[in-house]
Amino acid sequence: MVKTFLDTIYLEDTICAPATAVGGAVAMLRLSGAESVAVASRLWRGRCGLAELPPRVLTLGKLCQASGEVIDQECLAVRMPAPHSYTGEDVVELHCHGGALCAQLALRALLAAGCRLADPGEFSKRAFLNGRMDLTQAEAVADLIRAGSEAALQLANRQLDGNFGRSVRKFYDDLLFLLSEIESRLDFPEEDLEWQSVPAMAEQLQGIQLQLERSAASRRQGEILRGGIKLAIAGAPNVGKSSLLNAILGQERAIVSDIPGTTRDSIEVPVSIRGIPIHLIDTAGLRHGGDSIERIGIERTRKNLAIADLILWVMDASMPLPPQVLEQELPPGKVLYIANKADRLPEIPTAPPADFTPEAPLLYTCALDGTGLEQLYDAIEEFVWQGKSGLENDFAVSERHYHSLEAASTYIREATQQLEGETWELAAAALHQAISELGKITGQTLSDDILDQIFARFCIGK
Repeated sequence: MVKTFLDTIYLEDTICAPATAVGGAVAMLRLSGAESVAVASRLWRGRCGLAELPPRVLTLGKLCQASGEVIDQECLAVRMPAPHSYTGEDVVELHCHGGALCAQLALRALLAAGCRLADPGEFSKRAFLNGRMDLTQAEAVADLIRAGSEAALQLANRQLDGNFGRSVRKFYDDLLFLLSEIESRLDFPEEDLEWQSVPAMAEQLQGIQLQLERSAASRRQGEILRGGIKLAIAGAPNVGKSSLLNAILGQERAIVSDIPGTTRDSIEVPVSIRGIPIHLIDTAGLRHGGDSIERIGIERTRKNLAIADLILWVMDASMPLPPQVLEQELPPGKVLYIANKADRLPEIPTAPPADFTPEAPLLYTCALDGTGLEQLYDAIEEFVWQGKSGLENDFAVSERHYHSLEAASTYIREATQQLEGETWELAAAALHQAISELGKITGQTLSDDILDQIFARFCIGK
C-alpha cells in the first residue's frame, strides 16, 4: 500500500502505550516514532544516555518524573533503532515494576514529555504502513493474542510467517502480468509481438481461480479456530450433565449432586478439545414443573440449545433409553446422544437399542472414570471438521479474506469468458477488479476507512 499524505502526517507523531495488562509483576510501556529515544531520555536515567545504549540490550536504570521525582528505582530500558524494529521506526521499551500506579505515573510522564497515546492497534498499523508486514500478517497478530487453542495459535503463527500473504501476492502478480499482456494487445494491435495464445492465458486464469476457490473454502475452519464453537450439554435432570462437564474440564467446575435440579443456571467455560476452541455450556435439566427459579434456568437452557453449534444430549444409561428423546425438538444434524453412567451397566453395548430412533450417534460414557471420553472427542472432532482431518491448508481465511477471494474468483471467471470471446477491453476491466480484490487482502488496494476498522479490533499497545 502506498502511503498517503495523511499517513505521513500520522506517522510523524511519537506514540506510547502500555503493552502489558495491569497487575502483572512487570509493566512494559512501548514508544514508537522519531522522537521515542529523545522523549524516553527525559525520564529514564542510566549509566549512560539512552541514545548511547547498544541496540536491543536491556539496561538497568531508574524512571523519574520531569521534576526529578523517582517513579521507579529499577527500570529496564531497551531501544530498537529503525528500520529493524516491530514498527519499522525507532522503538523504546521501558520495563518497570508492575502495579497500576507505577505504570500509570510512567504513562502520564511520557505523555507530558511529548508522546501521544497510541490508538488501538497503532503499533501494528505503523508496521504495516512502513512495510514491515502485510495486512494478513498484521491481522495474524490479533489472532495470536486471541488464540483459544493450540491449533488456533499455530494457525496465527503460520499467517504471521507470511504464508497466506505470499500466496495472495503471487496471484496478484500473475494477474498483473496477464493484464499487461491484454493491455499491450489493446495499445499495440498492429504490432507483431510474441503474445501468448488465448487458450494458454485462459488456462492460467482458470488455474488461479481454482486456487482462490480452494483458499476461500477454508473459511469455515478459520471461523472455528478463531471463534470456537458453542457446545451445550443438555438433558433431563440428574443424568450426569455436570459430572460430564467436570470430566471434560478435568476439574470440579460445576456442583454435582444426586438431587435433581441442582444446576439452575447455565455455566459457560472455555476449553480446547483436540485443538478446537470450545465454549462449553452446562445447562439446567429440562423437565416439567420445578420452582420459579428452576423454570427460569430451563428457559435459559432452551435459548442456549437454539444458539449452540453442537448439543450433547445426555441420558442415564442405567435407565431404559427413551425411543424418542422426550418431546424436545432438537435441531437435526447437530446432536450427539450420550448414555452416561455406563459404569452401572453389566457391559457397554456395541450398538444402540433397536427401538432408539434418533438418527445421530449414541455414545456410552462414564463421567466418573472417563470411560468413552476419547470416543466422545472423536465424535466432536468428526462433527466439527465434517469428516476431514483438521486444517487442510497452511492457512484458514477470515470472513474478510473470504469475500475478497470470492469476488476475485467471480471477476476472473468473467475475464476468462471475455478473453475467449476476444473482447479485450472487458477482459481487462474484469482483471482490474480481480487484482483490486486481491490487493484488499494484503492491503495493497485498501481504503483508509477499512484499515481503521481492521486495526480498531486490536488492543492498545499492539
